[in-house]
Amino acid sequence: MKKMNSRKPLALTILLAAVVSSAFTTHAAVAPIQLFNTGVNGTGSLLPNTTLDPHYSVVSAPGAYTTAYTGTGTDVPAMPWMAEGPNSRWIGVTPWMAEWRPAGTYDFRTTFDLSGLVPSTASISLKIAADDYCSVLLNGAPTGITTANAGFYSLASYNLSTGFVSGVNTLDFQVNEIGSTPSGLRVELSGLATVVPEPTTAALALLGGLLLVALRRTQPAH
Repeated sequence: MKKMNSRKPLALTILLAAVVSSAFTTHAAVAPIQLFNTGVNGTGSLLPNTTLDPHYSVVSAPGAYTTAYTGTGTDVPAMPWMAEGPNSRWIGVTPWMAEWRPAGTYDFRTTFDLSGLVPSTASISLKIAADDYCSVLLNGAPTGITTANAGFYSLASYNLSTGFVSGVNTLDFQVNEIGSTPSGLRVELSGLATVVPEPTTAALALLGGLLLVALRRTQPAH
């Protein structure tokens, strides 16, 4: 009886395992999520005073406020807000930050797109300062993130890793003004998510897996 060369199946198994491993390594590639800090333009440079913030909108407020302006805490002498920059600026609902606003909730919204990324793998780091305090919603649902009252001395750090959806997502920063005093928001964001694998990569991984199964079935029993 002809004896089978055991080296060939072994070599083929190693080769197919390498193909499958390579395919899944490609699948695990990660990419940054395009996010914008408050008070910056499309390249991340700081905007000048009284400029409309292109990445944040006011979706609700206790008064007739509909736009977010960049400003500076230095025009609020009674409120020791943290200094501007280097990566973000304060935003508010009026060009002059020191203007007193009605008590209530001011909802600042920004959006980001996860098209081409796997939502379940997304993670976003947030740094927030607010006057008086701020609660964060992701796609309309509370995240459990609420800053301390009078949290305008420094940026507090938080993280989001659940609640993301395919396509466009919304982040709402609900700044709660307790009394008729100056009010503002500072946010810095960064995030990562796994890239959706190319169809050829997914097909290669599937083919490699099927070939490995077929190879095991053709090997003689010992």
